[in-house]
Amino acid sequence: MTTWIAAQAAAGVVWAVDNSEQQLAIASENAKTAGLHNLSFHVAPAENTGLPHDSFDLIYSRFLMCHLTNPVAALKEMRSLLRKGGTLVCEDFEMSAVGSSPPTSAYQRLIEISRAVDRQRGVDSDIGAKLHTLLAEAGCEEPEIEIYQPAFLRGQPKEFWKLTLREAQSAIVEAGIASVGEMDSLCNELGKIADDPSILVLIARVYQVWCHRS
Repeated sequence: MTTWIAAQAAAGVVWAVDNSEQQLAIASENAKTAGLHNLSFHVAPAENTGLPHDSFDLIYSRFLMCHLTNPVAALKEMRSLLRKGGTLVCEDFEMSAVGSSPPTSAYQRLIEISRAVDRQRGVDSDIGAKLHTLLAEAGCEEPEIEIYQPAFLRGQPKEFWKLTLREAQSAIVEAGIASVGEMDSLCNELGKIADDPSILVLIARVYQVWCHRS
């Protein structure tokens, strides 16, 4: 998304902010590969970026609030970075909307694991449905909203949650939420669902909320 925005705003400057040096290193390499030179990379937490206030025309975050224990603090920081008339756009998801049709025990268990991870980390993977109220709490006036939810009967996108669970497996096991055996069994079942064109897989419902600084 950073490189896409930078390509659209070739006459401007784009700042990419992340708390992970590793993520920014990958983003920097992607920018070089794309031949983009209007990008700056900044390591900082979302709640305290250290960037100049009242300086940006657009602030954009995607799938960030679901990882934060204090999302309102981050939204207040983002709003403060905007110039008057600037736009804050925030996208996040609602994990509870993930599932399959017909319903399957594998996807029900996936939701249970997600909620257990949330409880341990003090975060909210259903935060997308609450973004409009959080932006209002952060001082944003008259937020607007659009909602979409990808769904697939076939193809690689149906493997999204199997691959996501595999990537997170070690952390889930270490947290005591599920055993290695259960994780292997669950990922195998999600793989079978992905190969079955009669089962519809619903990816997370995504909420895009935006507002302008008055």
